[in-house]
Parts: sequence; C-alpha cells; structure tokens
Amino acid sequence: MVVRAIALSLALLVGGTVLIPLATDQAEAGPKNKRKKRQAKKYKKYSKAWWRQYRARMKQKRNIAARKRALRLRQLRLARARAANKNTAVAKTSTPKTPKAAPATTGVLPTGDQAPAGWTAASSTPAELKFRVDNSAGDQVGSASISVVGPAVGESTGGRNKTVGGVATTALRREVIDRMIRENGWVVNDYQKEISGQQVYVVVAQSQAKNGGVQSRMFYFTEVDGKIYNVATNSPAQESERLAEESEKVINSLKNRVRPALRASVENK
Repeated sequence: MVVRAIALSLALLVGGTVLIPLATDQAEAGPKNKRKKRQAKKYKKYSKAWWRQYRARMKQKRNIAARKRALRLRQLRLARARAANKNTAVAKTSTPKTPKAAPATTGVLPTGDQAPAGWTAASSTPAELKFRVDNSAGDQVGSASISVVGPAVGESTGGRNKTVGGVATTALRREVIDRMIRENGWVVNDYQKEISGQQVYVVVAQSQAKNGGVQSRMFYFTEVDGKIYNVATNSPAQESERLAEESEKVINSLKNRVRPALRASVENK
C-alpha cells in the first residue's frame, strides 16, 4: 500500500511537470487579438485594376489637400476678423472728438459792403484783400482778390488808345501775361466793358489746375477815386459765369464808395 501511494504521487508529479510547459507554450503560440494594418492589394502595373487604384489614390490626395486649403482659408478669415474688431475697438477708444469747425469769417469789401454770397475772408495784405469762394454746399470752388494796381495818371479813354485811369490797357495786359507765365497760364482774350456807366478793362486768361483741368482766370481793371483797382478771380470753367457776375457786383460797390482805411494802407506801402 505504501509503495503504491508513493508510486502514484511520483506519477502525478511527473505528469504535472510535463503538462504545464506544454500549456504555456500553446497559449503563447496562440492567435494574437491584434488588428493588422490593411495593405493595398497590388496589381500589375498599368493594368485596369492598377489604374482604378491609382485614380482612387489621387482623388483621396486631392480631397485631403482641398480640406487643408479650406481650413487654412477659414483660419485666415477668422484672424482678419479678429484684427478688424480689435482695430475698431482701439479707434473708438483712442479717437478724440472732433471739435466743431469755427464759422467762416464773412467777407467784407473795401467799401464796407457785404461780399457776394460764398465769399469768405482769407489771408490778406494791407494792399490786397483775398477771399475764398465756396459753393452752396460749403465746398471751395475758387478764390478772388481785390488789389490796387497803382495811382491813376489821367482819364480813362477808349478808341484806339485805350486807357484805364490814364494807364494804357496794353500795360495792364502785359502785367497779366507776366503773372500767367509765372503761374503756368495763358491769356485768352481782353476787352472793355461798361459797368456802372464807366469803362472797365477785362482780361480773360486760363491756367492749369492741379488735377489737370482748366482754371478760368478773370481780371477786371477799373479806376476809382484816383486809384486803379484790380478784381481777380480763379475758378473752374463751370463757375466762371457766376464769378463774372459777382465780380461786376464788386466793381459796382467800388464805384459807389471805397473805404478810407484801404486807401491809406496802400498809400503808405
């Protein structure tokens, strides 16, 4: 009995020693539960199947590139929108309130009369009054000036030997020509016209504007109280008729009365 028990124990021990390594080896050698990467099936080059596979691969690449471009474009647009919102916010917080413009100084003629509508005082000298000419909307369309050319030396005459205050009209025309040469302009015409019962010498000229257009230049010469006055205007061609009418109003005012203060400043110059 004892011998049988010993023999049985030895048999069980030997059998367990052999079975455990075999079971372990079989378990390690068993199938792995891992997902294998799917490989593209290879076809003969340039066959129909190969071309189908090639076109599908190219299509996939194009779709990926298009998605990348769309994403990049969206990112750029978002960045621009954020920058614009930031700049707007900064401008609102940093831009000071613009003070209201001071009302333009009303133009006054040498006689003390009101200047024509739209004529406002500009920088002047004792011998020359300058005006800015605006349209009905308040935009500047030209300029005007009233100055004393010099003293009269005689009576104004017409006919062949035309004069203004004894000064030959040819000399006055030459003065305008010299001015136009300095200002890149040219004389178009000259004539005498009766205003307020007295002959007035008019020189019509033109000059080149900064924008390439043509500026109308009008020069009126008249004798008032022993002085020869010049009323000059500068405006676009479409405003020339309006300034011509207003210049004649200024001439009428000068014929009526000249302010003594302007006379004295001219004489002392």
